[in-house]
Amino acid sequence: MSKAITYYTVSCLLIVLSMLACNSEVSNSLEAKAVALGKMNEIVVIADDTVWESMVGDTFRYYFESPYPLMPTPEAMFDLRHYSGEEINAEPLRKELRTYAILVDLNDLDSPVTKMARKDMGEEKFTRALKENKPGNSIGKNKWAQGQMLIYLYANGHDSLAELIRASYPAIAKKVHKHDRNQLEAQVYGVPVNHGLSEKIKEDYGMEMKIPVNYKIAKEELDGNFIWLRKDGKKGVMNIVLKKLPYSGKEQFDKDYIKGVKNEFGKSYVTSDTEGSYLRVHEEQVPIYEYTQDINGMYTKELRGVWEMTGDFMGGPFVSYMIHNSANEELLFVDAFVFAPGQAKRNMIQELDFIVKNMKI
Repeated sequence: MSKAITYYTVSCLLIVLSMLACNSEVSNSLEAKAVALGKMNEIVVIADDTVWESMVGDTFRYYFESPYPLMPTPEAMFDLRHYSGEEINAEPLRKELRTYAILVDLNDLDSPVTKMARKDMGEEKFTRALKENKPGNSIGKNKWAQGQMLIYLYANGHDSLAELIRASYPAIAKKVHKHDRNQLEAQVYGVPVNHGLSEKIKEDYGMEMKIPVNYKIAKEELDGNFIWLRKDGKKGVMNIVLKKLPYSGKEQFDKDYIKGVKNEFGKSYVTSDTEGSYLRVHEEQVPIYEYTQDINGMYTKELRGVWEMTGDFMGGPFVSYMIHNSANEELLFVDAFVFAPGQAKRNMIQELDFIVKNMKI
């Protein structure tokens, strides 16, 4: 009887221990990953030092650190940081960032980066890529943390990898900006929406624009045809100007006409401490970029450039939109500009761009 009890007790103990072990494994496998950290417009490059210091790294930097259009002083399109395979494994926090580009030379099978990519891609896909000698790329999600995007760029040899980077840059840049969208929205609307001001814009201009509560009215015309909103922050001043115009013809989408509307606003309302100074488009040494856009189904002409104060050392980036509201044969001029001396302005102009391009007419 005692032996039976002993066997029964041992059996129960083994079952309990087995269940605890299984539960531990399940718990570990279901353990929530950390939320990825990192700034908007930042790409962490994982590549062997020999790859990063070669023409591959030069090509990657050439495209991804190209100037953001347009700034008074050059600012890179993306902020880059590089880690080798050993460095990424040496510090756990380096695996909790948001956006990675992994540069893989398939010819170097002993490389830690290649080994990592081989494991992530799977043996079949990796072997096929190696045998076909054809450059390629793939996207991974949430490898080490939630909210991560990993872009794998792989090719046989440095020449092929550099060419792949050149050809893939536009698509990759678009993916990174899309990946950053939630963070950009959180950055813009990290404060409540000014419902009163947003409702005023809707009533006077026929457009739904979510205006953050930290924007105030700097100037407006009582007829409801012009309003200037501004946000005074610690690093600079961000501005949005709205103006309604009657539509008379296609020439109102010409660069000179749009530039004239902006200059008229600047001369009328924006001055500095220097007597006689006013805001105008600067175009002597800086070009003006011109694009055709579709905002909420409306034909839109977009200008990007740099503004300056005449007779003063002040300036900054701007983006202007001339939007055709064909329903009532009206034009809506929207101008966004930044004044932030000594500060990086790329993220500020992106915030303004986000507010404008997400409006509904």
